[in-house]
Amino acid sequence: MATIDDEDIDDDSVPTYENEKLDILIRKMRLCESATFYVDTISNGDIMLISDELRTNRMWNFLQIIGENLIKEDGVKYLFEALAANKSVKALHLCGNSLGNRSIKLFINSLASNTTIEDLNLTDNQITDIGAQAISEMLRTNTALTVLILHCNPLSDIGVTLIAQTLQHNRTMITLKIGRTNVTDMGAEELALMIQLNTTLKKLSLDNNRISDIGMQALCMALKQNQALECIDIRQNRISDKSIDDIVSLLQTNQTLNALNLVRNRFSDQGKNTLRQ
Repeated sequence: MATIDDEDIDDDSVPTYENEKLDILIRKMRLCESATFYVDTISNGDIMLISDELRTNRMWNFLQIIGENLIKEDGVKYLFEALAANKSVKALHLCGNSLGNRSIKLFINSLASNTTIEDLNLTDNQITDIGAQAISEMLRTNTALTVLILHCNPLSDIGVTLIAQTLQHNRTMITLKIGRTNVTDMGAEELALMIQLNTTLKKLSLDNNRISDIGMQALCMALKQNQALECIDIRQNRISDKSIDDIVSLLQTNQTLNALNLVRNRFSDQGKNTLRQ
């Protein structure tokens, strides 16, 4: 039998998604300034419940969803539509959700004109250079974002280059964290070019990458001309004693840099002693 009029629909036949535990958690956090959902299995239905709350909640300024979740593309779209309607969330952390490039592109496109979100953490979401291209394009027009964290994504030198080239002219970004993103000397050299031109970036994390002395030397040269960066994390890379003279010269020249993390690189004991002096 065909359904023609509204009265022909049996309302009881349309299932409504429910999650009692999540409902209770949402109610508990309703009047809080931050909301964290740290569970391994947030489903599409769960993300829609969170999104429905997000559309009307004006208390949350920090939203964090962490875990190996089961969010599909339609759930991601629903969440981002809710974020577009919400004008109070300033920090958004979506970590370990395996969103991938397609979902990230949907989200990033909506951020181009966003004037609310200042802190964006997309750690461990399987973002490659394809997603990085969308991020770089967003950064050309977004004037609100000051913190961008992309740790543990396979961006590669291509993706990092795209972001670095955009940040050459960006005047709002303060913190960029791209640790464990498969950056080599090629990406480090592009970041060095960005450092020479960017006057607002204060914190840069490049830990757990594959930067060797070639990349470190390029960064040192650029940092001698930079008076903005205050903190750089380059621990666990492939930097050796060959870079010590460049590092010492940098520290003697640059008066702004107050933290340089070089732990777990490839320095000899003698090299470490030289750097400690």
